[in-house]
Amino acid sequence: MLIKIDKLKRRPRQIVIDKQAMDSPALQETIAKGIVTFNKAIIGTLEVTRAGQVIEVAGHLATTITSPCSRCLLPVVGQLEVPVALCYSDCDSIEEIPFAEEVEIQKEEISLIPFSGAEIDLQPDIDQEIIMALPQQPLCQETCLGLCPVCGHNLNQGSCDCEAPIFHAGLATLKKFKAKH
Repeated sequence: MLIKIDKLKRRPRQIVIDKQAMDSPALQETIAKGIVTFNKAIIGTLEVTRAGQVIEVAGHLATTITSPCSRCLLPVVGQLEVPVALCYSDCDSIEEIPFAEEVEIQKEEISLIPFSGAEIDLQPDIDQEIIMALPQQPLCQETCLGLCPVCGHNLNQGSCDCEAPIFHAGLATLKKFKAKH
């Protein structure tokens, strides 16, 4: 997904996204690790505009994913909504200014992604946005009981006959610990 900078001088550009997750090495890695499965293509639109030396990419992506429940490992199907807001700054136009020992960075400067040349490859940054939008601890249900730590039985399907695990005696005093506010 290359953007030619010289074509943005005249007017904004709209990009329609309709791609498979397997087309991206970064997303292939999340699939291979069992973190997520992409059930449908990743679709959406992005608008690329130029404001001086800053290129702004904004839009929305969506797909359907399946990931394992963080407690019982059953598959959880959900909609993944990815808002995209990227800002690129032209490195070639920034003058080298000698600074004192300490430089204060403004809030607006933190989110700028440097680029140089006549093109910007959006693919790595869009993949990063998708990965960052993945649910951290998906649950099949809010009341999921998880797996038995002894036998691995899914406690949502009924209890097992295992005894409660015995914890290290040295940690028993932590039960009495009360945080002071």
